[in-house]
Amino acid sequence: MVGVSASPHFTSETAQPRRRQAPFIDRVQAGHQLARNLSEYTGCDDVVVVSVSRGGAVVGSVVASLLGAHTPHMYYKVQAIPCPRMPGLSLGSVAGDGSVRIDTMVAESMNISAADPQLMDQVSRIDKRLRRDQRAFRRPLAAREMHNRVVIVVDDVVEAGDTMREAVMHLRHCFSPRRVVAAAPVCLADLRKQLQRHVDAVVDIVSPLYVGSVSQWYAAGDAVVPSEQLLLERMFARTNGRFDNS
Repeated sequence: MVGVSASPHFTSETAQPRRRQAPFIDRVQAGHQLARNLSEYTGCDDVVVVSVSRGGAVVGSVVASLLGAHTPHMYYKVQAIPCPRMPGLSLGSVAGDGSVRIDTMVAESMNISAADPQLMDQVSRIDKRLRRDQRAFRRPLAAREMHNRVVIVVDDVVEAGDTMREAVMHLRHCFSPRRVVAAAPVCLADLRKQLQRHVDAVVDIVSPLYVGSVSQWYAAGDAVVPSEQLLLERMFARTNGRFDNS
C-alpha cells in the first residue's frame, strides 16, 4: 500500500504576505543617515539648513546639529501661487516671511500683471496662512542669512516635488544663495532628475521609482512618534500629533 502524505497545513498568518518593513524607524533616524550623506558640509561656517515642512523640520534639525553646533536651522514655508485662470499652473510663490516670486514668463503669457487685484488678494491670503505657521517656529532666523551661503533645503519625503521645487526656486530668486542643495531621505527618481535643473546638488538616501504611502518609508507613517514629538515641541509652539497638514 502506497502511503499518501498529508497536505501541508498553513495557518492564516503564514499564508498572508509579509508587509515590507519601512527602512526608517522615524525621521530622527533618517536625519542621522542623511547627515552622513551631507558630511562634506560638516563644520562649514557658511551653511544654513532650511526645512520646508514639519516632517522636514525633524530631519533638518538632526542634520543641522550633526553638521555643526553652530549650523543655523530655519523653518521656511513656501507655497505656489495658482494662476487665477489655470489653477494647476504655478504663477510664482509666496513664503511665510512675506517675500513673493512672480514667474514673469508665465505672467506675461497669461497677460497677468503683478498688480492684478485678484492676484494680489490671492497672494495676501496665502501670505497670512503661511505667516501663522511660520510664527509658531520658536527659533526664527532672518531670511537674509541665506544670502551668499550654502543653503541645504530639507524635506522628509519628496514625492510630488511641488514643495521642494517651489522652495528652491523661491530661495534662489529672493535671497541669492551661493549654492543650493536639495536633501531628503526619500526622493522619487524622476523628481530627482527634475530638481537637478534647479539646484547645485540633490542628496538623498533612497531614490525609488515609486514613493507610495509615507508609511512605506517611516514605520509610523504620518503619525508623530515620541522621538519626533520631542524635537517638534522644542521647535514649535503648536503641534497636532501628525505630519499630514504640515
